[in-house]
Amino acid sequence: MTVADVRSGSRVPECDIRRTGLLPEHVTAFRRQGVLAVRGLLTQEELADVREAGKTLIDQAWSTRSMDDIVWTLESHLPDAAPTRIEYVVDKSRPIALLAGHPLLLRIMEQLVGPNLIPTWDSMVFKTTAGAPRLAWHRDAGLYDNAVGVTGMGRIIDAGIYLDPAPEDNCVWCIPESNYWSDERFTTTADRLNVSEWDTTGAVPAVMAPGDVLLHNILTLHGAPAVVGKQRRVIYFEYRPGEVEWQLGPHTEDYVGLKQQVLRSCVGMRAADPRFSDEEPFDYRPAESLQRWGDQPEIDTFRVPHEENWRW
Repeated sequence: MTVADVRSGSRVPECDIRRTGLLPEHVTAFRRQGVLAVRGLLTQEELADVREAGKTLIDQAWSTRSMDDIVWTLESHLPDAAPTRIEYVVDKSRPIALLAGHPLLLRIMEQLVGPNLIPTWDSMVFKTTAGAPRLAWHRDAGLYDNAVGVTGMGRIIDAGIYLDPAPEDNCVWCIPESNYWSDERFTTTADRLNVSEWDTTGAVPAVMAPGDVLLHNILTLHGAPAVVGKQRRVIYFEYRPGEVEWQLGPHTEDYVGLKQQVLRSCVGMRAADPRFSDEEPFDYRPAESLQRWGDQPEIDTFRVPHEENWRW
């Protein structure tokens, strides 16, 4: 697919990452549209490992009915409750920690976010065959006084790594270029779309295959339809520029060093794993003034709670 397809309003822009790499036209399309489908990031072997890890985490949620780091449709003790999200999955699963050190993914993020990138949120969002409600039209965040000025060009990014097919009736829909909208236009449009059960006016589907990655600017307006009887598991990693976190938040300055340690550890774990011996590990080189990992004690967990590191 070409950028022309996007201009016709039919699909999101896409990149065959192992065939072409991330080209300037892909970067331009992402900056403008606020979304990019990266095809074929995961090998079949790694996809199988991460799928099994995802299944294990979901099975544990069902069996324990715990609400610790798990989001449910209802209170978890109720019969009709279903889990929909698990937080801090890098800490909970070695295959997902290895995925967080994926060199090709991190090089993409380095190109788009910048060399000072840090990982922020990590979670698995999923729809089980028990069903999931509609994901209302929303932006992922608008945390800054001038949100579009800080993030409109796409330097705060959610990367959704798909473990299952996401056809048109079970995928995320996006409104291209909504990452540049004012808060007023965003609110007016989201309110109008959310009045009905599922309205896709002005939106395009992000149809995904297992092993693909959907990148979206956190200000891109997106949503998804309710579904029953279909599964969709997505590992989400969010990335932000370390200098923005350091200067503006929303996390504390200490958080930058902690998350740099998490990233470095995941890269090191992957580099030491014989299964990835043919890869060139990611070379993490933030600006010297932002190399904050030495300011913190050595970490013994990959779970860095947001609420304990929130500046505002």
